[in-house]
Amino acid sequence: MTWNWLGWLLWLGALVYLCWVIHYIRVHQLMLIAKTGNRVNKTLMAKYIGFLIIALIWVGGMYYMTFNRKVDYTDQTVVKIKTNYAPLQLIATENDYYYVLGNRSEGSRHHLASYTYATATHRNTVSLHYATVVTGDNLIPNDARQYPWNQKQLTNEDNNSSHAFVAEMDVTYRNTLINGIGLRANRPAGQYTLIRIPATNFLKEQ
Repeated sequence: MTWNWLGWLLWLGALVYLCWVIHYIRVHQLMLIAKTGNRVNKTLMAKYIGFLIIALIWVGGMYYMTFNRKVDYTDQTVVKIKTNYAPLQLIATENDYYYVLGNRSEGSRHHLASYTYATATHRNTVSLHYATVVTGDNLIPNDARQYPWNQKQLTNEDNNSSHAFVAEMDVTYRNTLINGIGLRANRPAGQYTLIRIPATNFLKEQ
């Protein structure tokens, strides 16, 4: 059982409370007008404002925890990391070999949308937004530095695979109280794929 039940309960409570506040204001305003003919009562207005502030803080806080709270991928108390490493397999075409196939987006001849690569166990296609092809000495490019890569392991894989391997990282939220409030416990937090090839000519675009 995950802590997400607490998040659902808090969301339900926040929405029910907000509806109750709206109903409370409407009913008491109608009663005020019917009994006194006035539209403003200082005591009631103070109550309205207090109830609305509580409701907005509650709903806003839940919205932040669920949708806006950024992930710190290096915080092992919040997320758990699993990284799979595998040597790349050459993919043969009519008269050529390559490690990675760059797939262009529909309707565009210039922009790549995804990469396709093969290992001994599977063939996979990943979005360009969550993958990088590495050819230089720097195995961790800037757009992947937010993830906690194991530099030593990457170097070992690079040496043992003749500079042709893939590192597939999956990040999952831990089953904690804070993650549960945001409905994130045990759910995917992110993923990234580093595709290492010896040179750019091993990347074929289509």
